[in-house]
Formats: sequence, structure tokens, C-alpha cells
Amino acid sequence: MTVDFHSHILPGIDDGPKDVETSLAMLKSMKSQGVEVVAATPHFYPHLQPPEDFLVKRQDSLNRLAPYLSDDLPAIILGTEVHIERGVHNLDLSGLTLGSTGLILVELPYLYQSWVLDEVYNLSIDFGLTPVFAHLDRYLDLYSREAIQEILDFDDKIIQINHEALFHRPIRKRVLNWILGGIPVIFGSDSHNIDTRPPQNKKAASVVRSKLGEKWLNGYEKYSEELIGLK
Repeated sequence: MTVDFHSHILPGIDDGPKDVETSLAMLKSMKSQGVEVVAATPHFYPHLQPPEDFLVKRQDSLNRLAPYLSDDLPAIILGTEVHIERGVHNLDLSGLTLGSTGLILVELPYLYQSWVLDEVYNLSIDFGLTPVFAHLDRYLDLYSREAIQEILDFDDKIIQINHEALFHRPIRKRVLNWILGGIPVIFGSDSHNIDTRPPQNKKAASVVRSKLGEKWLNGYEKYSEELIGLK
């Protein structure tokens, strides 16, 4: 898959790579697996810092990496993985979107409560953003089926699935059912390093191709490029 919608590729800003060398190794691995564009989506926790401070740190991290970037590596689109907390919709998060799109990657808390989707809804309405629910596959064992369904029923949303979810049959089965049921799904590596949480883009693409076919995968590639404004 040529677009990776979720990664921790920037050095020294979160629990991703600690240095430029690791970032470059991750980017080289992605490129070798067919990735052309990667979304750099470092964690943003509203209770730790205001968006303005986060944006400065994100830019500083990119500036450290920028001198080493080239056409031989995937292009980077800046984004953010926004942790949903009470009151987050009161913050101006318009600068945390995926590039110049209206997409914003949101990470839900591990304990589901009624206010969670209210925050996401208000955030989407107040700023005209489309929420992308990060790694929903991770919550299948944490949330009730009713809570998962509430998320799937959320209007004007996209579901992001981690590549590794495709390697586990029970989770893969549910994800494929969502796709076949018309739920908008995009994929991301959520890679953090080169060893314990490495990019697995090629393996994920192979699974998708075997389960949904080459035609579906080609259509997905076009959809991915349209989302980030390449077509």
C-alpha cells in the first residue's frame, strides 16, 4: 500500500524513534515495501501541552530530519494522533490535521465512556473536521460490541486499522466485514521503530490482496491518494 496513514516516524518527539538514524531506517524500510507517502502522526496529549507548543516541537523534529530526506524516501505529510480527553473540543486543533486535508487522527481512551464520542462530535462540528478513528482494531477486546458499533455508526468518519491487525484471523475477519459492509477504512503501520514495532506495509498489502483481490486493492490505492490530495 503506497500511503501509510499512521506512523511515528519523527525523531525525539514521542515514543517513536529517538534519533534521526532510526527515522531514516524506518523510511528506507517503508520505501522498499512500496510506500510513497507516509503520514507522520506523533502523539498529542492535550493535558500535557497546548497545541501551539506541540506544533513547535513537531516542526523542530521534522527540521532535524529534513536535511536527510530525498526522492529515494517516502514523502512525509505532517499529522497528529490526538488523544481524546474531556474538553479537547475547546482547543483549536485545526493545525493538527493530516496535511491540508480536513482529516484528523483521533486516539480514543482505553476506557470507553459516554462523553468520548461527544468530544469527537463537537470537535468535528466546531472545526469542520473528519475524524479518523486510530487503530480501532486495538479496542475490540477493550470496548463492548455496543460501543464499537456506536463508533462505526458515527457520521462522516473514517476507521484506521493497523497493519498488524490483518495478521490475526479473528480481528482480520471483523475488519474485512466492516469493509465489505461499506465502512470507510484506511490502513497505517503505526510503526515506532525498526525492530519491535517496525513497518509491515508489504505484508499487510499481501494480506489485503489475498482476501479482497487486486481490483479492490487498486481502488483502495486510488482512494488513499484522493484523501491526501494527490489526485
